[in-house]
Amino acid sequence: MKKLILLLLFIPLLSFGQNLIEDNIEPFKELIGNPMYIENRGQNKSFFKGHWIDKLGVLKLSEKIFGITVFSSGYPENFRSYNSDFGDYNPLFLDKLTESFKTLSPSLKKLIKPIYEMHFKIPLRRLMGNKISDYFTEEYNRNLLEGIKSREDYNSILNQIKSTNPDIPPETLFWIRRNYDGTSYKFLKLFQLIIEEMDEFEREYYVSSKSGLIVREQPNSNSNKTGIILYNQKVKILSRSGKKSIINDTDKETGIIKTIEGEWVEVIFGTNIKGYVFDGFLRKNTDSFLTRNDGTTWTNGFSTYTFSKDMPDYYIDISSCDPSCDTPTLECHMCGYDWMKVDINSFSFGQDYQNDFFAEYKSTQFYEENDVIWSVDSYGGHIVEYESDKIYWLPADSDPLEIEKIRLKNKPILDFIKLKKKEEYEAIEKDFQI
Repeated sequence: MKKLILLLLFIPLLSFGQNLIEDNIEPFKELIGNPMYIENRGQNKSFFKGHWIDKLGVLKLSEKIFGITVFSSGYPENFRSYNSDFGDYNPLFLDKLTESFKTLSPSLKKLIKPIYEMHFKIPLRRLMGNKISDYFTEEYNRNLLEGIKSREDYNSILNQIKSTNPDIPPETLFWIRRNYDGTSYKFLKLFQLIIEEMDEFEREYYVSSKSGLIVREQPNSNSNKTGIILYNQKVKILSRSGKKSIINDTDKETGIIKTIEGEWVEVIFGTNIKGYVFDGFLRKNTDSFLTRNDGTTWTNGFSTYTFSKDMPDYYIDISSCDPSCDTPTLECHMCGYDWMKVDINSFSFGQDYQNDFFAEYKSTQFYEENDVIWSVDSYGGHIVEYESDKIYWLPADSDPLEIEKIRLKNKPILDFIKLKKKEEYEAIEKDFQI
């Protein structure tokens, strides 16, 4: 069974009642044995395939606790141990699982931590490091990416991938299957949540308050001040106090008041200096570009853009293609695809398109550099091909004088783009008489 056993192993742990965890964890432990070894080769059988897990036992316990089926179809009734067989996960089950994880108490996280460290930490990181967008990065894999998105015959595209990429990681195959059953986005968010919660004390954070962050002796705002951590300085969280606070933060320049919710945490920074800070002003360095900027609106002085985190890490839409045409070619009438990609420090989107006369490509990339957001536009068409200079963006609620400054800074670049678009249009009109 080529499935994410990691997830199924966590299910009983996540759903046990907070007061009965010690009593209920034993049935779960009995479902985990020691990893098996391949005879005469001395190596572990794939953790990913879960040869050493009582899979049906985990499924049964999971469905009993949650009161909902784990798979919507395919497994276990129709599973025949063939390479081509896999189950379609139930999206409602994944929603319940994610919500359950969000409600874990600190004591339950502490209880889970050793099991996570021993069995799941490395496999989970491998999963997150071998997504479709991570593996199929080269241009020659573009056709396979399109096939993953478009073909109804899963086994056909899988066989094609295996024949051209025999060393493809099983983790990437997992993401391909999840793309096929429509649950890749839900799994991505779940895994990000698990890493965020379980690896918190290994992760680096950065101070997000421009005026710095006050350090105190005890976890409350009335405690004595012992220092200040400067904006964008790196810290590590040592422990959480469980004491929540709500702080009204006033922007000194605009006067805008924002309500910040958070918890008092013990941190270490600088030369092993320790103290308590309010984590509402800490930023995780593992958040993606869109997660950090979710819901914020930015301007380049001429137009605005609002970022949203609600999209997969990689997406291709080739719905404009004729069913008989999988990729844009000169023989293909009005065919192409839209795409977008999210990374830690950037967000890109664009189009590859074949119209009636020529191939056309355009893209926009937003990225962060020294806490400033920039964008670059690229285009390739009939006669025009260019990559713009960096376009500067500011929060749309910035001081009008600052917005006017970037408007003047960006105007030559945007005028250049307009000029190139005009040249392209005039050439198309002349050469194709349209």
